[in-house]
Amino acid sequence: MLQDAWRRHRRVVILALALGLPASAQDSNSTPGPTSTTQEQGTGTTPANSDVGSNKPSYLHRFLHDEYRMWTSPFRPSNYDSHTAKKYALPFALISGALIATDTHTASILSNSDQQTKWSGRVSQLGSVYSLAGISGGSYLLGRIGGNDHLKETGLLGLEALVHTQIIIQGLKLATQRERPLDHDGDGSFWEGGNSFPSGHAAGSFALAAVFAYEYRDHIAVPITAYSLASLVSLSRLSAQRHWASDVFVGGSVGFLIGRFVYKHHHDPNLPGSPVSRTARLMPDIVYANRSFGLFWAF
Repeated sequence: MLQDAWRRHRRVVILALALGLPASAQDSNSTPGPTSTTQEQGTGTTPANSDVGSNKPSYLHRFLHDEYRMWTSPFRPSNYDSHTAKKYALPFALISGALIATDTHTASILSNSDQQTKWSGRVSQLGSVYSLAGISGGSYLLGRIGGNDHLKETGLLGLEALVHTQIIIQGLKLATQRERPLDHDGDGSFWEGGNSFPSGHAAGSFALAAVFAYEYRDHIAVPITAYSLASLVSLSRLSAQRHWASDVFVGGSVGFLIGRFVYKHHHDPNLPGSPVSRTARLMPDIVYANRSFGLFWAF
């Protein structure tokens, strides 16, 4: 009885720690997810987070809540602790500034021939919103038809990440209004009525790549393939003379963070690809029996 009670308590602690970490530890570029509680059903436990249980909110409510958290995240002082600022915010600001300052020089390094522009434009269509939505929607349908909850969740979270990405990227484009490399004098001026900054193709590609990479982190080929294709799409937007280097870098970074946010806040820890399950396998098990204690590791 004591052994069973300890094991139930251990799972509660693991889930509470994994789903309730502060932003600086669990998601240094986003706000923490909802605190998880558990409820006993027979001999097991079921997490009762925002996506599981009788009080599950609608997808619209969840989506709007996520949008609010994403847009207000830069204005939260808790997201700028010393560790986060040094490791993420400061390097991002420095790299973005350096790329913006050297965009015209970087663009002139390429040959910028007609063939380069034509073929790069064709490759970049892999990152169009229609292609990415087709991949996500297809994954969801295949998972639903085949009874694969993991694939179904991957497709659904991929679609969520893409919609979030489109809204945020279009908002940034409207705010910055940067000219594209082939617009007017080609100097990439901001607030001139353009829509170059940041790259929507790069953002969408990396948002979907992040979801797939996190969901299938145990299959190394999936993250490598996902991020390689996202990088190929991003570079093709540069060589197609549709974007500047800074557009691609900022767009890819924003997309990755959105995909990571969606996964970390809405991934079901009972499905494969969850760091919670891997942590649980490495937890020590303490057993009291026959007037003695035993400590062993379960792998």
